[in-house]
Amino acid sequence: MSIRRQLAVCIGLLMLFIMGGNLLINIKQLQSHYEQQLKARADETVTTLSLSMTQAAQTADDAQLRSMLDVVFDRGHFSEIRFDYVDSNKAISRIAPPDFAPDVPKWFRNWMSLRAGIASAHVSQGWHQLGDLTVSLHPGFMYQQLWQLVKAEIAWFVMMAFIAIYGLRLLLVWQLKPLKQVIELVDKLAQNQFVHITKQPKARELKSLVKSMNMLSDRLQSSFIAHGETVRQLQADNFNDALTQLNNRKGWNQYLNDLMKEEGFTTGWMMLLQVENLAELNNDQGKEMADEVLMQLATQLKTEPLVQHENTCLARTNGGEFWMYCPDSLDENYQNRIKTVHKNLIQLSLVSQYQVKLRMVAITVNKVIPPAGVKHQMDTQLRRCQAQHQDLMIEEVQEPTHTNWQHWREQLEEALNKGNVELFAQPLFDQHQQEIQKEIHCRLPMGQDNPLMASHFWPMVEKLNLAVAFDQLIIEKWIMHFNIQSKSSDWVLNLSGKSLNDIKFHQWFEETLSEVHKASLIIEFSEYSLVHSSHHTHKWLSDITEQGVRLSVDHLGTTGESFGFLARFPLYQGKIERRFIRNIHDQKENFLFVSGMIKVFHSQQTLCFAEGVENDSEKSALLAMGVDGVMGFGLASPSKLE
Repeated sequence: MSIRRQLAVCIGLLMLFIMGGNLLINIKQLQSHYEQQLKARADETVTTLSLSMTQAAQTADDAQLRSMLDVVFDRGHFSEIRFDYVDSNKAISRIAPPDFAPDVPKWFRNWMSLRAGIASAHVSQGWHQLGDLTVSLHPGFMYQQLWQLVKAEIAWFVMMAFIAIYGLRLLLVWQLKPLKQVIELVDKLAQNQFVHITKQPKARELKSLVKSMNMLSDRLQSSFIAHGETVRQLQADNFNDALTQLNNRKGWNQYLNDLMKEEGFTTGWMMLLQVENLAELNNDQGKEMADEVLMQLATQLKTEPLVQHENTCLARTNGGEFWMYCPDSLDENYQNRIKTVHKNLIQLSLVSQYQVKLRMVAITVNKVIPPAGVKHQMDTQLRRCQAQHQDLMIEEVQEPTHTNWQHWREQLEEALNKGNVELFAQPLFDQHQQEIQKEIHCRLPMGQDNPLMASHFWPMVEKLNLAVAFDQLIIEKWIMHFNIQSKSSDWVLNLSGKSLNDIKFHQWFEETLSEVHKASLIIEFSEYSLVHSSHHTHKWLSDITEQGVRLSVDHLGTTGESFGFLARFPLYQGKIERRFIRNIHDQKENFLFVSGMIKVFHSQQTLCFAEGVENDSEKSALLAMGVDGVMGFGLASPSKLE
């Protein structure tokens, strides 16, 4: 029972006790008053009647005496009027039936027990006593009056008790509202939502409590942000260039290696920008000015629309050497967009002012030229660019299959129309080697023996604005499998950022999935998608998590955020990006970063997993660090759902 109800019950019982006691006192006072009235009327009657009976008693006129008794008896509520002669055993009396109050409950008469009004007097002539007169008033009529008054008192009591209790309830709700707000604040803190109670209560004790809880929320938020910032700084120190805050050589190399891991690499453009006269700029203008030029170039690269994609990577690997990888190589306007980037760079104020010499080369990365061998190709391209005295050179190497823009559109739309998507499930294991989740992967047959992995076709899906439709198809396929197969597992569905911010998808999602589906489902979005999501998205995620759906964040550590976004979402779990997992048992910097990330998540009562685990050494190191689970091709490959 809540404290409000406990207080309401206690105070209500006390009020009922007081009001009930007051009611009883009033009733007893009425009882006493009516008994006094009975006695007074009896005294008055016996006095008056005894005086009027003197003459008749002296002459022993029984008829007259009886007549006088009848007149009085019929006018009042008497149980008995009796006249006894002194000189003889003769008596004249009038007696009423035993029940004068048939409408009054017997229990009430027994409870009130009014004493009958009895009075007696001597009937005398001078000093000579003629007889004794006794008058007894029946309390029946008094019971009736008293019963009506008591019923009115009880009705008034019930009405006042109802008003008092209802008023008490409203008072308690108003007075204890801050306490309810404190409870809601604690619940939000448990969900990583650091909120404040803005309205201060009047009660001194509650005011102190609200103040303390607001301070606690601030401290937890500060601690969480500080811890996240520490982890982010570890990441920056390990993988970021100190001057430009782009990826350094280590971060860039890991990124290239990861393109070839797990489900293959994403087709895209690789670009190299080189400041050829950086040494001269250092000598002529000084290192500070040279650094300013490099920072200006980095800032411009970050703001280019071409790189506004979650899979884009920018790096400064050495001196004046900038690398950039962008997906979506199949964009038919990509070459023009690369030319625009180059034009914007050479038009920068410091570049123009100090005649900074920039050379830029770009080449497609695909199955013909994979990322692992692209550096040699880029060096060759750069030397050719220098030999030909060109500032920009773009070379597109066509992939043997599935590279035609229109062909992709036809193939993907056909897959949607026919539901031609195959689902694969990859298990996630806990610290005890037990399978606790299955993550869904989608592949397209595309007429091949080995279906295309998502990393091969998904950039094109997003480019053609088909991501939401594919997410819906994948969910429908999963529901069909879920309804047929065992429902004991938790399922992870990785959805696109387009679906995350699509209101129509939100509506479709809630209408399509039942309560059973939602209870077994974990929807997963990339860190980039969550960080760049809209406000209405936050509300939708809160709504569906209340309905049972759990929320996961993928590719942790890729945005460079200080994990402040964790406080904005009702997260159930997160997965650390595989680039930070590679050879973690031998990488001290990665070890510190991942350890810090695990602590951040655990401090928020959120599960933290590692993806892309390839061997037992990585798995053992991660489990020793306290990670809640691991997954990767080195542990178990995805298996097709039938």
